[in-house]
Amino acid sequence: MKIRVVAPLLCGAALLSSTGCQTVNRCCSSLFAARATTFADTTPIPEKPEKAAKPSDDSTKEASFRRAEAIGTDEANAQNKAAEPPAVNRRFNIPEELPGADAAPLVLPPMDPTQSIEQRKSLADALFPNVEPAKVEPGPDADSAPLTLSTMQQMAVDNSPVIRQAAADVEQARGKAVQAGLYPNPTFGYEGDTIGTARTAGYNGVFFTQEFVTADKLTLAQNVALNNVRAAQADLRKARVRLASDVRRNYFKVLIAQEQLKFNRAIAKLSEEVYRAQIDLVTGGESAPYEPLQLRVFAVQARNSVTTASNSLDATWRQLVAAVGMPHMTRQKVAGSVDLPVPVVDYETMVTMLQRHSDLIASNARIASSGSNLRLQEAIPIPNVTLYAAFQHDDTTPLSDYSTNVQVSAPVPAFNRNQGNITSAHAELVRARQNLTETNNTLMSQLAENYNRYATSRTISESYRTDLLPDQVRVYRGVYDRFLIDGESIDFAQVVVAQQTLTQVVTSYLQSLSDSWMATVDLAELLQVDDLMTMDGMAMTPEAISLGVSAQNPEAVPPAIEGQSAGFEANSISATETRQVAVVSQDEEDAEDGDQSVESSDGSVERSAPLRSRRPRARMIGKADGDAVQ
Repeated sequence: MKIRVVAPLLCGAALLSSTGCQTVNRCCSSLFAARATTFADTTPIPEKPEKAAKPSDDSTKEASFRRAEAIGTDEANAQNKAAEPPAVNRRFNIPEELPGADAAPLVLPPMDPTQSIEQRKSLADALFPNVEPAKVEPGPDADSAPLTLSTMQQMAVDNSPVIRQAAADVEQARGKAVQAGLYPNPTFGYEGDTIGTARTAGYNGVFFTQEFVTADKLTLAQNVALNNVRAAQADLRKARVRLASDVRRNYFKVLIAQEQLKFNRAIAKLSEEVYRAQIDLVTGGESAPYEPLQLRVFAVQARNSVTTASNSLDATWRQLVAAVGMPHMTRQKVAGSVDLPVPVVDYETMVTMLQRHSDLIASNARIASSGSNLRLQEAIPIPNVTLYAAFQHDDTTPLSDYSTNVQVSAPVPAFNRNQGNITSAHAELVRARQNLTETNNTLMSQLAENYNRYATSRTISESYRTDLLPDQVRVYRGVYDRFLIDGESIDFAQVVVAQQTLTQVVTSYLQSLSDSWMATVDLAELLQVDDLMTMDGMAMTPEAISLGVSAQNPEAVPPAIEGQSAGFEANSISATETRQVAVVSQDEEDAEDGDQSVESSDGSVERSAPLRSRRPRARMIGKADGDAVQ
């Protein structure tokens, strides 16, 4: 009877001891995942003894007493080896091959009611180190004036060798056009015949020779060269637009990089604050020790993102100044904001604007050039007439008389009627006409692809701005506030997911802004607009956007002018600078030379009057680009 009474008392005393209480606490924590646990105990659970076959009551109670005593002994040994990894094989162990697998287990001393808050904080600070801020290179001076897009584009014009090369090509083509229309020079000289005959001086005098070009060959040849000038002018416009697009692209990349750095700094600050707040919860015994470490991982990742964004900003600035033509320019502020809405233009208006593309102008010019060349080759078999006249003194007779000789000659196209060149010119005309169709199809295909990216990215970025970002911010605030107020009713994983989702949404929003502006710049390059923000006045007004219709008339798009000069923005290139690169619009040429060209049905250009002022125009080049051409 005494044994039956004493055995349960001894077993209960063993369980109520300090070691036993810790064992019970650990088991309960493992089974029910209590959030109030403030220590991480990795003591292996001893193996259970095999079941005996129907033991007696006395033997069962004695075995219970011995098992409780063994548990207390094992617990004491485990406290001395708290830092050692468990010897028992468990599931989901970290493989040794992974980096960081040799990290020591997380051990936090148990709650001691006698410790002050400051003592607990000192212990937590030693266990959870601070996240050092990212080292970012100092930015530009805050007092410096920011650079605008139009300023950088003008700098690109002033420093770009590509523009000067294209301007030199225009001048080269213009010189060839002048040369092609010049009439053959006459020949004048001395002629002596039968010198020494009968011991006399013979015939002595002067002669004159002139070739008269027939069939209007000079006008046709000059038409070929003039259309090549127009094609070169179209190439110059394309070079200007390409340079403007390069500057615009890098300009918006810098703006995106600035916003990315600003957002990453904000996310890093938020992650640091949440990490410190979670440490305070652990200090008060209201959170598990591993939770702050998970948040510290996010805080360090956010710090690395700040470093990445800072280096990306430096790289994009170097790309921008390289596009401007000043690669050694020091870092300066860039004016503008990527949050501005992109210009809105409907597809049909873009199709109309595309018809003034420089590639189409160049293709039409080459068709006209090929047509004029075909007419020229057909006119070449018509012989030119050569006149020869000589006036001489006759010393062979005592009369000392004067004589005159006249010759008129022309080649006879008996064998060579220029058949091969005519065939070649006809094939060239066919090819030029087909190239126009191919160019138009290519431009329409590019417009379809660019417009798809433009419309998609614009809609997505707007949805991020109005819906996704505000909703995700509200979600994160609600989840974390609820976690602070009632941590038992919400899992810590939801806080982690909310923070990760917020970071992902902000990053995706910046990517959508980047995609939107890059697609807008690509469209502006394809449409060759001078004013990006208004799309040359064809962008929709806010009232039209709210109504869903375009406020502009597509027929209001200015028609394409062959050879017209192109600027960047409305205020980027002045008329004086345009004349300096010797790009004169076709309207100016017609005003000076009269109405001289009429396009025929086959695409050629017929000249109705001879060209009169080409020689002075060949010397019309300003000092700045004259130096560049030399």
